[in-house]
Amino acid sequence: MNIHGISFASLGLVVLDEIRLPHRKPLTDILGGSGAYATLGARLFLPHPKSHSLGWMVHVGSDFPRPIKDRLQSWDVTLIIERESNEPSTRGLLEYKDTTFGPKEFKYTTPILAMQDNSLKNTPLLTSRAYHYLETPQNITTRLSSLLALREKAGAPERPFIIWEPAPFSCSVVNLQSCLDAVRMVDVFSPNHLELATLFGQSRPVVADKDKIESQALRFLDSGVGPDGKGTVIVRAGEHGCVIMARDMSPIWLPPFYQSRPGDKPDAKVVDPTGAGNTFLGAFAAGYLQTGSIVEAGCYGSVGASFALEQVGMPERSNDGEEERWNGANVLARLHEYRKTIGLPDIRG
Repeated sequence: MNIHGISFASLGLVVLDEIRLPHRKPLTDILGGSGAYATLGARLFLPHPKSHSLGWMVHVGSDFPRPIKDRLQSWDVTLIIERESNEPSTRGLLEYKDTTFGPKEFKYTTPILAMQDNSLKNTPLLTSRAYHYLETPQNITTRLSSLLALREKAGAPERPFIIWEPAPFSCSVVNLQSCLDAVRMVDVFSPNHLELATLFGQSRPVVADKDKIESQALRFLDSGVGPDGKGTVIVRAGEHGCVIMARDMSPIWLPPFYQSRPGDKPDAKVVDPTGAGNTFLGAFAAGYLQTGSIVEAGCYGSVGASFALEQVGMPERSNDGEEERWNGANVLARLHEYRKTIGLPDIRG
């Protein structure tokens, strides 16, 4: 087995969403879930034939729609579909309170078909260079121990690069110590600023307080992120961008690709923020594997997230001759534009 055949795999969920907005017909069978969006983020920066180095294991039920299966296959990734013949696919209801895609409620409407670590056995995904998880602090510890044992048994003892975003429902003050313990096993810990606040027992902040976000993230760095204490905390803060923090550097705030000044209307291209954070982390993984820099990877993440924002569900992929486009845009050209905007030198190559 080629140890470096797969570069990245998200072990998050694939969910079929029903989306309801006031006074509109519900949208059904919308592809979503943390695994789908994180895979999108990496795929944006892995055009064909590099896309084959992207692993994707999908656990679905007997009702998984053929058009969505065809769409997944069209991404040209190393796709493994596990189908349950007697169970429905994981489905969710996403209900927005107004027509601005602002306040919302989400709930699962079927039992969750989670990814089992044993399913990775005898697949190229078992030796991926990097993984993304959305898990509770209790489960991430168990799952990583299982993954590392399976890799050892398969003759791949190298430690992979691990990105963990905490499951939103597990972000409460009673789980703070569990999270502080769990981050020692991962390379990147990435809550959003609302989840971070609730871990520290605070109500969800209306306005992002950057100093407070940094001090809360520092608590994790002081406790130790990663096996060697050299890990990274990335706090995603929506329209405020993200902050990247590690022990050997000052905090670095990166703006979102689509920016609006105070008092301005949101950018017209920003349609739905669902999945943008997951997409950020998949793109971050691709960027880090390509550049080795967490700041450069943050630029990839910010640009990747912009493609998730432009529509409900997934962006559309097309080809213009040899050039791959998403929503009609060249991904690397957008990255170049973003880096120029924030004042980083051009490193396109």
